[in-house]
Amino acid sequence: MGAWLPILAQKTSCICSLKGVVHEKDIHQAVAGAVIYIKGTNISTFADGNGRYNFKNLCQGQYTLICQAVGFQKVEIVVNLTQEHNEDFSLEDKDEHLQEVVVAGKKIETLTQTRTTLDGQALEQTRGQSLGESLKAITGVTSLQTGSSISKPIIHGMHSNRVLILNNGIRQEGQQWGSEHAPEIDPFVAKKLTVVKGAAGVRYGSDAIAGVIMVEPDPLPDSAKIHGEINAVGLSNGKMSVFSGILEGGFPKIQGLSWRLQGTYKRGGDIKTADYYMLNTGVQERNISAAVGYKKQHFGTELFFSYFDTQLGIFTGSHIGNLTDLQNAIQNTRPNEIYTPVESSYDINRPNQDLAHNLFKIKSFIIAENLGKWSLTLSRQYDWRLEYDAPRGNKALNTLNFKLTTYTGELLLDHKPIFKNISGSVGVSGLYQENLSSAYELRKPLINTVLIPNYQVISGGVFVIERYLKQKWEFETGLRYDFRNAQAFGLSPSGVYFDNTFNFGNFSATLGANYSLNDALSFKLNVANAWRSPNMNELFSDGVHHGAAAYEKGNINLKPEVAHNFSLTTNFEKEKIAIELTAYLNYINDFIYLRPRIENGIPQTVLTVRGAFPAFDYTQVDARFAGVDLSINYLITNRLSINEKYSIIRAKDILNDVFMVNIPADRLESTLKYSFKKYDSFVSIGNQLVAQQTRVEDKSDFAPPPPAYSIWRIDAGMKIQKISLGLTVSNAFNLSYREYLNRFRYFTDEMGRNVTLRLKYVF
Repeated sequence: MGAWLPILAQKTSCICSLKGVVHEKDIHQAVAGAVIYIKGTNISTFADGNGRYNFKNLCQGQYTLICQAVGFQKVEIVVNLTQEHNEDFSLEDKDEHLQEVVVAGKKIETLTQTRTTLDGQALEQTRGQSLGESLKAITGVTSLQTGSSISKPIIHGMHSNRVLILNNGIRQEGQQWGSEHAPEIDPFVAKKLTVVKGAAGVRYGSDAIAGVIMVEPDPLPDSAKIHGEINAVGLSNGKMSVFSGILEGGFPKIQGLSWRLQGTYKRGGDIKTADYYMLNTGVQERNISAAVGYKKQHFGTELFFSYFDTQLGIFTGSHIGNLTDLQNAIQNTRPNEIYTPVESSYDINRPNQDLAHNLFKIKSFIIAENLGKWSLTLSRQYDWRLEYDAPRGNKALNTLNFKLTTYTGELLLDHKPIFKNISGSVGVSGLYQENLSSAYELRKPLINTVLIPNYQVISGGVFVIERYLKQKWEFETGLRYDFRNAQAFGLSPSGVYFDNTFNFGNFSATLGANYSLNDALSFKLNVANAWRSPNMNELFSDGVHHGAAAYEKGNINLKPEVAHNFSLTTNFEKEKIAIELTAYLNYINDFIYLRPRIENGIPQTVLTVRGAFPAFDYTQVDARFAGVDLSINYLITNRLSINEKYSIIRAKDILNDVFMVNIPADRLESTLKYSFKKYDSFVSIGNQLVAQQTRVEDKSDFAPPPPAYSIWRIDAGMKIQKISLGLTVSNAFNLSYREYLNRFRYFTDEMGRNVTLRLKYVF
């Protein structure tokens, strides 16, 4: 009742005013749309486009003022009001820690979808790994592997063009359609990896059916002082070494102008399983990036450039010369001895991949007092992929050559609150892309197109997302329309020229709500639909895909996919326990996937001049994906904690009432961690238990799913002033096993024991 006393005072004393500005801590940028309310009353207001708020006609007395904004920590201040009073709010980013994994809010991203962020110590423990391997630390995220060097993320059973990757805010455009085409991104660029699970087509466009991965560097420094860090990583398996460094600072004479330089070098040799080396599985990587930006309170501009270059060896034992040897390779428990050398080598021979990707981005913003914050982002990407097959006697060496150029643009307005309680954004985006495949003229191919044709894509979209936030509730709704025009140019195997045009268009929508019952328990519900048009490889593939060691056949009659996604996330957090439970259901009409070719119950192989390969066909069904992600963290004592991560997924072709192939098996990961007071040090032991994938139809694949496995991991780390040291032992007991989601499980085992040493020096 005490909180109401000032309101119930005599009207003659209710002439006080309370106003101020809401801004982000450190950079002092206005937080438009923040809600400010007086605790215990129904009096509230919103900050305008400049972050200003104003209460009038308040009575004298003591008030508890609360400021709340999406993506920031809630701030509570007690004010003794006697007359006019100014009270500014400085908001910090909201990070709710769940041991090593962070569930983080975002200011302009979707609010009602489950998102998990990997940063800090958890991210440091993945240094030296690829992006796909790093993301496996997040519940519900697995990876599709091709051997031990190539890994791409899977979210809730889906991958490739259904998972959108944002590289420093730009949608990564490479030849991501390939199962063995890993993201061309240096993980050392990121200080934070965020995964948004579920259909996110309204904000990001038509391909984000499964979710979005954000590779996010730190903001550019706001100090002229030069500082940075050096990372050195050594891995025993493959005798791999990785070196990476960051240098950044500002200009003393030009306030607001800052810069950053970053680079990474990686080299590794042949990978060893528990029992043997795998021939030609080395890697070499060279990456650089640079950024410069100028920022003031109401406007700013940033330029970013990155270059990624890598060579990846493909296990030689995956390219077989004839059908009999191929069948033997699949049936045998160990590859032929000619593919298992007695020691590791750094040589990268054929078959292999040679990749280069560069990205240039410019992003500018301006805060207009009457409208809100305008942002314009433009980018150009160039991706060059060479895939070499294994030599066959005196036959000419064959190469797949893909050159992809992409231009993107987005104009976004984060508008001022309307009707005092609605904030949101409106945007328009566009993309132009052209691909050259083994030919050097887009519309006039000089030779028969190999695997996929030359093509040109023009797409665009317009969207609106609106949010309503009031105390315990957050609501969000959005609508988007995208169109896509694609033209394919090529020569058929008989030499006939073709020019096919495809036009697609559809709406995406989202509706969601967050509800905080109390400080411990909250719920997040999201309903969304999204769509995706078929890619050129799904329409036109017809040949050997060297990197995947497979013969792939497309289908020109494929229709766009349409996904209907439902998810419910429950968060519970008390002093010693934190639980996050997500249940999801995804119906996808006309789902496109690469299915092993089975005829009369017999897996089919194809013999070509390049050798013998398993055959796969792109097909289309109505699919249902359903599953649960569960994460539990319990603080046993002040220093001892246990973390459990459990994920299951069930995927079914509901048209034919059969389970689908290449779906992650059930997995449980347990970690026991002890933290020491001295040197910010810790030691942990973890176990990952992966069940056998039993939900697969008989004779639906070239080999049955491998048995279940259980692997152990040890981690330790410490920090002494500016130096951080880390140790990881993966597959500690050197178990021999095969992973169902590895395309090379037909031919070889997984990596054996691997000891990783990490050193980071910050200056």
